[in-house]
Amino acid sequence: MFKAIMKMFGGGSGDGKAAQTASLFERIGGEGAVDAAVDIFYRKVLADDRVNKFFEGVDMEKQAAKQKAFLTMAFGGPNTYTGEDMRKGHAHLVEQGMNASHFDVIMEHLGATLKELGVADDLIAEAAAIAESVRGDVLAGYTDEEKAAREQKSLFARIGGEGAVDAAVDIFYRKVLADDRVNKFFEGVDMEKQAAKQKAFLTMAFGGPNNYTGEDMRKGHAHLVAQGLDDSHVDVIIELLGETLKELGVADELIGEVAAIAESVRGDVLAGYTDEEKAAREQSLFDRIGGEAAVDAAVDIFYRKVLADDRIKDFFEGVDMDKQAAKQKAFLTMAFGGPNNYTGEDMRKGHAHLVERGLNDSHFDAVMENLAATLQELKVPDELIAEAAAIAESTRNDVLGK
Repeated sequence: MFKAIMKMFGGGSGDGKAAQTASLFERIGGEGAVDAAVDIFYRKVLADDRVNKFFEGVDMEKQAAKQKAFLTMAFGGPNTYTGEDMRKGHAHLVEQGMNASHFDVIMEHLGATLKELGVADDLIAEAAAIAESVRGDVLAGYTDEEKAAREQKSLFARIGGEGAVDAAVDIFYRKVLADDRVNKFFEGVDMEKQAAKQKAFLTMAFGGPNNYTGEDMRKGHAHLVAQGLDDSHVDVIIELLGETLKELGVADELIGEVAAIAESVRGDVLAGYTDEEKAAREQSLFDRIGGEAAVDAAVDIFYRKVLADDRIKDFFEGVDMDKQAAKQKAFLTMAFGGPNNYTGEDMRKGHAHLVERGLNDSHFDAVMENLAATLQELKVPDELIAEAAAIAESTRNDVLGK
């Protein structure tokens, strides 16, 4: 095996000279060389689809620091390594499917990294032999005792139970709503209700008490796929989930398990509507939301809420609300794809006088909030509320004269 490793990395079989007195750490270039090697190595690893899945949800800055400390120790340099032993530190990855072929890929990238840095072939062979020496421990997995303990204790329990899941969801959605890469998908969503559903889902997914009664992953996210949700957005969600768990001090091993569970639903989340559902969606939002009666009821409830909202009610002083409601019903009927008899002014012209009085984004947000609350009160499905919110949001710039 050692000869095969040396052949892989271009090393010879030795020249028969006495062992070098200097450590490999020193001969390879010391701290600067190890730091550069680890940075290049992880750049290669994270770009390789054969192995990068094992690093999802991992704090790579922390991981790189641990790897630098380990290699410094392994290569005979100043020993500051205090991490877990090889078997224990990689057992959760073996559980996720890591095997000898993945280890071979890692060895390949280590060799390519050292070559890129101009390290001599004989030193690459020494480094390869050291790395190869840990293969057995890295791939050993959990002991029988550890497996038995894991079977008895769910991830839900190991991660901290209900309190930990509640805290994680709250922090997670705070991060999501602050992230412009994904927050658009939550416009018009009742976040209190969304958080409750997410807590119930994660409790079930992590093996806790199962009271999840929500929609399946495909059906629950199909409307978001129709709005453009794709792999890049799921990557962001998994990234933010990992950051959340790190912030809560969850162990890397458990974060890896959580990431694997989240990753396992990617296909369903991004599957989108079935052909039958797409055909049904060809009906206008006006029809799907309940037609004229639903729009009439929504506008009446909406203006009742608006006129009771101190943030925006001043903009309706002196307005003929019967006339205003009739115009709004006609506009929404048109905007939602119903029979079009809207003859009102365009958004920019119709709201210019309100902008002069101070109408701004915060007021528009309040209107959006009241619209969503209205539709929720009428038991309109979340998916249709999101569609209605997207249509309303599309008028923001015109309404505010931007």
